Amino acid sequence: MRNTLFALSRRQFLILVAASPLCAVDREVTRPEISEQVSPIDVIAPIARDGYRGQGLSRKPPGAGPFPAVLLIHGGMVTRSLAMLRDMEHNFATPSRFLAAGYVTVVLTYRGRDLDPQSKDAIEDCLAAVDHLRRLAYVDPKSIVVYGCSNGGDLALEVASATEVCAIVSEEPASIMLTGVFNSSTPKKGERYEPADSFPILADPKRYYGPENQRTTRAKITRIRCAILIVQGDQHPVNKFNAEVLIPELLTAGKKLEVRTYPGEPHCFCFSGSGPQTPRPAVALTAFRTIETFCRSYVATKPVPIHPSLIREVL
Repeated sequence: MRNTLFALSRRQFLILVAASPLCAVDREVTRPEISEQVSPIDVIAPIARDGYRGQGLSRKPPGAGPFPAVLLIHGGMVTRSLAMLRDMEHNFATPSRFLAAGYVTVVLTYRGRDLDPQSKDAIEDCLAAVDHLRRLAYVDPKSIVVYGCSNGGDLALEVASATEVCAIVSEEPASIMLTGVFNSSTPKKGERYEPADSFPILADPKRYYGPENQRTTRAKITRIRCAILIVQGDQHPVNKFNAEVLIPELLTAGKKLEVRTYPGEPHCFCFSGSGPQTPRPAVALTAFRTIETFCRSYVATKPVPIHPSLIREVL
């Protein structure tokens, strides 16, 4: 892996750009499989402030803890079914890699944002999940990381603006939501909003990012106190918006920020870590190791990996 480091004279923070070689394509990469006898899957229903009962799945390493925890927030604008969450838990490499590394994992869904992209319901559902983790006897409440991709990456930023977490990982965040430029006045092709309805905004970020958006975005960013890692490929148009709007705003606000770019990788390649969304699993594994190192540096309680005898590596 080739790393290029850029120092920013106007801030004491770094953007790290990681360029992954094309030759890392063909190597077979496994993912850890941990049985439910070792780590049972618990269905959780975090209760939001308006009384809504959310839905997620939780797993913990063996033992009493305390453990660090990772809240994983999927992309898209609609609620996922429990069956889809189970598929993520069973077949996505990233949740199982975090579990194997010694983290409590929660895979969460949330109320949709397809009727109104600026609805606060999804944010409230994510905040309820953070509160749920804080109350677990085996979780260190000062060692909670939030990791989301796309819409989930935007929600990670919103959570960090609204409550205290130790770090966030935001993979290709849909920051058109955070900034308010994607809203109920945006034209849509169907009855409900879809991510593609935002593409005109992504193509010309500064045209849409007006003074009112700037005020609300900067107010949210000011409230973020934790370290931020942005992970991205270079294929999705959301990266243009983030490069021209989100990242400059975070840097101007003096936030502790790292950005890792993996050329050639598609949207959410690392969040899944395996399957059709991840054509080069070796690159996703490299990105995960960077993410886990970042998380480990900010959690107060350091993770202790599950013993290898309790893990089966599968393709």
